[in-house]
Amino acid sequence: MKIVVGGQHKRRNLIVLILIILVVLIGWIFWTNMHFTSTHLSIINDKIPKDFYGYKIAVVSDLHNHDWNGKLTEQLQKEAPDIIVITGDFVDSSHTDFGVAKKFIYEARDIAPIYYVTGNHEAWLDNYDDLHKLLLDAGVHIMDDKCELIKKGNSNINIIGIQDPDFVERDTMGGIQGAIVETKMEPLLDKKMYNIVLCHRPELFDNYVALGADLVLAGHAHGGQIRIPFIGGLIAPNQGFFPKYTEGVYHKEKTDMVVSRGLGNSIIPVRINNTPELLIVTLGK
Repeated sequence: MKIVVGGQHKRRNLIVLILIILVVLIGWIFWTNMHFTSTHLSIINDKIPKDFYGYKIAVVSDLHNHDWNGKLTEQLQKEAPDIIVITGDFVDSSHTDFGVAKKFIYEARDIAPIYYVTGNHEAWLDNYDDLHKLLLDAGVHIMDDKCELIKKGNSNINIIGIQDPDFVERDTMGGIQGAIVETKMEPLLDKKMYNIVLCHRPELFDNYVALGADLVLAGHAHGGQIRIPFIGGLIAPNQGFFPKYTEGVYHKEKTDMVVSRGLGNSIIPVRINNTPELLIVTLGK
């Protein structure tokens, strides 16, 4: 009888332990999805003019209409960036809320100039023209296949925006989207200057490298949605399982690409081991 009782106690203790682990895990997942972190990265390149040393770029990516109830703009104020760049999927095509979008833009524009490029979700909108007008009326620099000079002191850098290729072709086979992006980007690059490219798609890294872009700011991958320790992201759009480009800095030849984990969710509504992030990129030598 004692052996049986002891076995029952062990089973009960095991069940209690499993329940505690499940409660902690669920609580941790909930907490990480309800908060975001600020990630700070530095980019060093000899082409960066001295006047731009310490220049701070806040990257807001893949917001997907998520309303952070003022926390995001509050953090942006603390970071005090020189510019804010929105690298696509600002809204979500399946639950678009222009009210949330307008609220954020009108708060953020008082912090720093905003430069915006589209993502695939903007390409999927039936009423993208309405969003375009909303942003234009708010004074946002809409970088649909265009470039602008940013001046500081006696120096300039060239900022380029590439409209998401889904506006032209949603078929990703045969490298067609990469060819579209290269065709649009090449005439906008100025090889004599430091070029920053805003484009939603990290999977097109080799195309950016081929044209010699200096710095690319991207999103889209949502950090791989579920991050596995020592392995990385599990799945990302247009990259599939175990994607190559999900977060942080990637370098090849003369090109740096910084990929944001993003600040919202879309088709998969929950992140695991993958806290949303506001990315702060600082330029240096």
